[in-house]
Amino acid sequence: MKASERIGSIISQIPYNGFIMVKDLSRMFGVTEETIRRDLGRIVDMNIGICKVHGGAYRVSKGDESSPFSFRSTIMVEEKKALADYCVSCIKPEDCVMLDSSTTALFIARRISEAKLRVTLVTNSLPIAREFECDENAKVICIGGQLRKRNESLIGYQAVQMLRNYCGDCCFVSPTSVDEKFGLTDHSEGEAEIRKCMLEQSSRRYLVVDHTKFGSSCINRISDFSSVDAVVTDTEPSERWKKLFESKGIAIHSC
Repeated sequence: MKASERIGSIISQIPYNGFIMVKDLSRMFGVTEETIRRDLGRIVDMNIGICKVHGGAYRVSKGDESSPFSFRSTIMVEEKKALADYCVSCIKPEDCVMLDSSTTALFIARRISEAKLRVTLVTNSLPIAREFECDENAKVICIGGQLRKRNESLIGYQAVQMLRNYCGDCCFVSPTSVDEKFGLTDHSEGEAEIRKCMLEQSSRRYLVVDHTKFGSSCINRISDFSSVDAVVTDTEPSERWKKLFESKGIAIHSC
């Protein structure tokens, strides 16, 4: 099959409300994963609403450039487990814990349930709420609002107003990107408002991000670094980032 024919076939394989993995395309077309990654790069350059990310590709939803939750939950799994292990060690018995709708927060929630911690959870994530359907130890408060189908989360004015009724002992937020100038940013305006509110409503505030999120920004600004007490990441940050965090009194933990 010619490269142009393969590229056309790859485009047709990418679902409109989902994602496809590089490894699956490699098997499907009998070529190397490196060849598929090059093909995806060419497809992205066509500006037809397809994004390439670590491990795969997805179609951009109207007004929302973020990748589907179902896709993000399948990548960097071991890193997210390590981040979750450390985050759970920071939680005290009877804490009120605020978790955003990130896949990283979902891994934290699973660890909380596995550890049978007696806590109150406040979240806007439906997958996180479902994790505790059979858990008798944790109390779960799922805030209401507008359903963001792509992310299985609740956002909007009502969600933020309900969130303001609670005082968190700690929160764990994992935005789309972290920028030296703009601080914490996100693809989704609604998720940005939720994360901003969680930071404002919590006593101990953790920014939980893997190394791929450093050094880029999105359109929606959440906050500057004054809203963060500690950074939890999967690899040791560069000297530039370490100096920035240290200058602002932010603790750093690398898993």
